[in-house]
Amino acid sequence: MKTNWKKNTLLFLLSQTISLFGSSLVQYAILWYITLNTKSGAMMTISIICGFLPTFFLSPFAGVWADRYNRKTLIMLSDSFIALSTLLLAILFLMGYESMGLLFVMSALRSIGTGIQTPAIGAFLPQIVPEDKLTKVNGINGSVQSMVMLVSPMISGALLSMASIESIFFIDVVYSCNSCFSNIIISQGTCS
Repeated sequence: MKTNWKKNTLLFLLSQTISLFGSSLVQYAILWYITLNTKSGAMMTISIICGFLPTFFLSPFAGVWADRYNRKTLIMLSDSFIALSTLLLAILFLMGYESMGLLFVMSALRSIGTGIQTPAIGAFLPQIVPEDKLTKVNGINGSVQSMVMLVSPMISGALLSMASIESIFFIDVVYSCNSCFSNIIISQGTCS
């Protein structure tokens, strides 16, 4: 079955960029929140460790899973896991459970989702992009991801100064759900 690779690639990269942006907003909002509320470098360090270490340790295993299992399914499951974790965090915060420990646990859970998602995304692109266009698409994707990582701390800080942290959590939930729904309509045939 032949598919329209340009449409699929654009939809996939756009949805993943939006999802990455939402996740980055939350990750930085958590760091800003902890910094502003505790004024403790140690607490910020714990948050960074919880937010990045699970991804570091899980990524090699997730790379194997991305080779063995349906990559699109892995991406959707990890996006769903991140969305549900963030939704639970938002609800708990709205109910008044605003503990630093909860933020650390949720950062670690979200990091697990990211650790599964990242290798699956890298392995999925060659399925929808022709081999002769893959280098260009990977370059564009890398540039866009770098731009997201550059602007998300600033936007996260600005949002946190204007709205509650729960609002930022809900933004990520919506963005992750958008990514899941977009991935449902992407075909996985041969590139044309």
